[in-house]
This record gives sequence, C-alpha cells and structure tokens, in this order.
Amino acid sequence: MNLKSKDSFFWWLFIFFVLLGLTVIVFIVNGNTWATQVLAACLGAIITIIATRLLLSSQSKIEEKQREADDVYKRNLELYNAKLKVYSDFVSKMYEILRDDEIEEKEIKDLRTRLFGQVGFYASGEMLDNIDTVLQNANHDEIQNMQLRFARIAGILQKDLREDSPIDYTSFNRLWSTFEGILDTFNNDKKTNNEELADERKIPSNYDTPTDDNTNFLNNGFWHFAMWGVEQIDALKEGKRELNLIEYDEDWRTNQIKKIKNNDLIFLFRSGGLGYMGVFRAIGWRVFEFGENDYCRETLNMFGEPQEVFDTNTDKDRIEKDLAQSDIYESREDGATLCSSVIVEPLVFSANGIENPGGVYRRTISSYDHGYGIKQLERFMAVLNDENGYKSMVEMGCNIDLFKRILSSGEIQPASRDDNGNWLN
Repeated sequence: MNLKSKDSFFWWLFIFFVLLGLTVIVFIVNGNTWATQVLAACLGAIITIIATRLLLSSQSKIEEKQREADDVYKRNLELYNAKLKVYSDFVSKMYEILRDDEIEEKEIKDLRTRLFGQVGFYASGEMLDNIDTVLQNANHDEIQNMQLRFARIAGILQKDLREDSPIDYTSFNRLWSTFEGILDTFNNDKKTNNEELADERKIPSNYDTPTDDNTNFLNNGFWHFAMWGVEQIDALKEGKRELNLIEYDEDWRTNQIKKIKNNDLIFLFRSGGLGYMGVFRAIGWRVFEFGENDYCRETLNMFGEPQEVFDTNTDKDRIEKDLAQSDIYESREDGATLCSSVIVEPLVFSANGIENPGGVYRRTISSYDHGYGIKQLERFMAVLNDENGYKSMVEMGCNIDLFKRILSSGEIQPASRDDNGNWLN
C-alpha cells in the first residue's frame, strides 16, 4: 500500500479507530489478556504508519514550496539579467549620441526604436511616464541639457534594478563633464601658435595671417560655437547680440567663454547638415550664476571696459532685464546653474549654412584651427556674391563692411562651386 496515497491514509486512519475501539472493548471485558496485547501492538503499528505518513506529507509540502521558490528565483534572475542587458545597452546608446556633441535625426529615431522595442517590454507604465516627463520639451535643448536628461533616464532605469541605491543623476552628469574638462586640458597642453587639435587629429595650419593697419582680426583667436535648435537664430533675428549656452552643475563651457578676447572671431555651427552659419566678432561676455530662492549673480565683461558684477540682492531690476535679453533658453526656470554668453557683433550670416570645411569639432565651444577658419571665411565671402545670401546678412544686422575689410586685410579670395553648387574648396 502506498503510504503517500491520500486514500490509503484515510483507510489506515479508519483501521486505527476500529482497532482502538476493539482494544478498549477487549480490555474492558477481559482485562489485560493476550488479545488486548495483540490489538495494542497493531494499534501501535498503525500509529507509526500514520505518523510516518504525516511526516512524509509535511516533507513533500516543504519540498514543493522550495521547488516553487526556486522556480520564482530562477525566473526573477532571468528577468533581472534581461533587464540589465537591455537597460545598459540603452544607456550606452544614449551616451554614444552625446559623444560628438551633435544629435542627429537618425540617432533620435534609433533611440526611440530601442525604447519601444526593448526597454518598453520590461519597463512599467510608471517608468515610461517618468521617461516621457524627462524628455518633454527636449526638441531644441542644448547638448548639455540633454546630458542632464539622459542622466535622469539612466537613474529611472537603474532604480528598477536596485532600489536600495538609485543613481544620483546630478553626480553622474558632473562626472561626464569632468571627462570633458580633462579633454580641454589635454587639448590646451598641445596647442602651438596657429596649430590646433581637431578632435583626435592634429591639423597643421598652412595659412599665414597678414597684419593690417586697420584690423588685426585675422591674428586673433578663432572659436567654434555649436548651437542646438532654433532659439539662437530667432534671438539673433530679434536683435539679441549674444551666443548663449547653459550649464547644469558644471562650468567648463563658461570657463571657455571667459577665455575669449576682444575681436576674436566666432564661427556659429548648426548640426543637421547646415554646418557653419555665421561669423561674429566678440565684444564681451556675460555670465549668470543661479542660486537658491531665485538668487542670481551677473558678471558682465565688455572688452575695453571695467568688469561689472550685479546680483538680485542689490540690482534685481537690472538682473531681470538682462536675463530677459540674454537667457534665450529660459534656463533659470529649467534648473540650470549657469547661463553664459558671448556678446557679439554679427559680421556675416548664411541661412543655408556653408556645410563644414575642415575638421569636425564636436563640442559646444572650443578654440578653432586657424587654417580651417580661413576656409570658412573663403566660403562666407562667396556667399556675399549670392543675392539670397546677402539678404540673410542684412536681415541679421550684419556689419558687412567690416567683414569685407577683414577679408581684404588677409587677401582672402572667395571659394568656388561647381555647376551643381557644390564647394570645390
């Protein structure tokens, strides 16, 4: 008889009570006789069987629960490992986009596909809502703003994997910027005269920089300045003469702006195939530092004039007025810590851009190779001969006469195009 059978157990239990009854009857009628002893022995055997059955049943339940727990653990482990791979791949892809300080349409579409096709398969509805909130109004953000948004998304994904220690996205973002600062130091240590590092490649300049009695602009610094979105162009069209950037818990871009000198030439870059769109003369810089309780400190440095400092404790009206003029990205409301800008005079502008002759510069702001700068000026000079290009310069309030004097001082000749409009040099 199978001891583990439920029916067998009840049969043994029935026999136990029958023998128990018989033992009691025999004991009462005959006293302590051999019949009573036999019945007692049988009763003891049945008790042993029943106890064994109960122990085996209890052990089986424990083993079954353990198997179920092991199955749950295995499934959870497999799910965790799947999430870990998908989430880490997604975060890596996000930061790969930021590697060149230029976000392209194809990259955003690929990121969206990964979000829906992979991350969305594991993420909860609340997580997706949080990611959506982070990405709201991100269409025209500065690259540095996207760094902060991507760090927040990384924190959302990491929290799903380890709630005990979710990522501090502010520190995460600051660490990214620390590496940017290392690159700045590395590049600055390798500068020599008119030779500059363009990314990892060292590009020698083959251009002389002739002096002129009227202007020495071509002997001054050249700068690359990348913008994101349409706000910067709109601000320039409105007559705001500042190239603006914002920072979140970092300051390396602002420190670059403070290195710009009087009459340095700034080349304005737009991603998405347009390349460089304008050349501007630096006439100063401005920095807003944001603190708690709407505190703001403004430092204004107009070249050739004493540097001025204002704050909301003593010059609130002045601060608010300057913020309205300068903070085109509304960075104070978005939680930025710094809003900085180069104050400029527009010299030349091409609404269609001149693409990107020379090396690729992938950062928001960096000093620019002199030889590449000359190539830019040659192309912009060619735009002067184009009717539509000339109109865009007038619209932006460009000082075209000064730009022509700069070109003539360096005996710069306009770049050429082929019959299809493609640049030949």
